[in-house]
Amino acid sequence: MSLTTRLAQRGHLSLTAFALLFVQSVSATAQPVQTPLGPSILETGTELFDTQSFKVDGPDGRADYAIGILIPNRTRPPEGFPAIFLLDGQAALEVLTTEFLGALDPRSLPVIVTVGYDTDRRFASEERARDYTPPDAAGAPVDDPRGRAGGHAPAFLELLTSRIVPEVEARVPVDAKDLTLWGHSYGGLFVLQMAGAARSPFARHVAASPSLWWDEARFLDRILSRMNAGDWPNRRLDLDRGGKERERASRPNDPRAQKLVQMRAALPADAFDTLVRAVRGAGIPGETTVFPGLSHGEAFRASIRHLLTAGAERGKGGKQP
Repeated sequence: MSLTTRLAQRGHLSLTAFALLFVQSVSATAQPVQTPLGPSILETGTELFDTQSFKVDGPDGRADYAIGILIPNRTRPPEGFPAIFLLDGQAALEVLTTEFLGALDPRSLPVIVTVGYDTDRRFASEERARDYTPPDAAGAPVDDPRGRAGGHAPAFLELLTSRIVPEVEARVPVDAKDLTLWGHSYGGLFVLQMAGAARSPFARHVAASPSLWWDEARFLDRILSRMNAGDWPNRRLDLDRGGKERERASRPNDPRAQKLVQMRAALPADAFDTLVRAVRGAGIPGETTVFPGLSHGEAFRASIRHLLTAGAERGKGGKQP
């Protein structure tokens, strides 16, 4: 019996929803494509949302942070709009098409905030490696397997918490008690860090396909130790992944990528399942979603669509407890 089936029988996920998401996602590319981006919904506009954007200076002469805000054209709830913050904002905007958003129930659309970089690349490789990845146990930076500077997540966590989120709250009437943070791959790794931080402005954290192999899985070991010790905040943590991430993982011949290939291969095949068991065993609430047949890259699109589609369905009947 597959992990998907077992989790569905335990009430953690819906196979029907998976079937729909699979159809929606099969055309997604398995690996990041770095051709220049076309105009996003922020530039073209839509009747569904009002749009705003702002920038925050990036460190060390790197690309600035580019923040997009989609504000639904519907009656504002008394407590303010729920808001979903999406990391890798440039790539996320490609998922947020008028066709997809127009298929959601307009009565329950959230504010959508894309947290990206001022670049025409889908994935700002150097910047995301720097910002999304954790330091080592002593707090020292850790380079990623391709040699890019990494391990500066604490600084980005502070920036997101103290500058970006407050700026969004100053511009838009959002419900401060109903904020969600979503991230994929390195972004998923960052979401795990935010979920375990001493303070987080987010009530819900969604880690899609987190890079659990990071630093030869040492960060994963630290998470598991905290979970087992009961040293983890009781915040909702959703965990997503593609059902064929390991089987369909890319194995580039580029010599610069071999350390990455080796590190991923060394990660135990059941690492994600082990994390799920630890999280739920620690009493941390949330959903676990596995997208059948999808690769690591394909899970990016599927996870965002699942988050927004499921949220719209829940919104019809009020907040989820």
